[in-house]
Amino acid sequence: MITRVVWTCVFALALSACVGPVPNVSESFKLDDASEQGVMVGSVKYKGVVSGYKVYFRGLDNETTGYLEAGKGLMLLPIPPRGDFSTIKGELYATELPAGEYEAWQWDVHSGAARTASTRPFSIKFNVRPGEVTYIGSFIFTVTKQLGLTVTGVSVDYEERFAEDIAILRRDYPNLVGEQIYLGLERGLVKTDLGGSGSTRWTMMPVMVPAGM
Repeated sequence: MITRVVWTCVFALALSACVGPVPNVSESFKLDDASEQGVMVGSVKYKGVVSGYKVYFRGLDNETTGYLEAGKGLMLLPIPPRGDFSTIKGELYATELPAGEYEAWQWDVHSGAARTASTRPFSIKFNVRPGEVTYIGSFIFTVTKQLGLTVTGVSVDYEERFAEDIAILRRDYPNLVGEQIYLGLERGLVKTDLGGSGSTRWTMMPVMVPAGM
């Protein structure tokens, strides 16, 4: 069991090095009914200190991969990033993806010299429809352990937060206001403890040496 947890964590860290964040559509973006792509809408939120909170997804019938992230894992200046929500820290994503089946399946947290990755398999499936907007839900990280300002443990829940998230979508993407939004999960759905509490690995931080020494 220990070996399995270690390899799961190592795999997640390797994954984060080769999978990139997904971009949001532009404020002026408009849906095209004839397009083979659709728009995925979802959010990542966190309760606790600023770190980089990521949820990875992959295509089940295509080769698309990426992640959604809230916060920052490393900051040159101790200024928290501005989030999208007024009542909780986090980011809303409106991302154009090829139509098809997808799943969110892994998470990790980058907090300074620490990387904490999920250790238990999970699968949150969603379908992106061509020429349509699909809401996939909200992933909410809650810090459960930390060393100073470094996060070393979290719990992750998955919830339907349609009203909260779509209010931000309509504010930031006015051209999507009149579009019908497909609800890609059950009303009121809550899934707790996705991926377990995680396993933490520490990395070396660069040492600053004064000039002339």
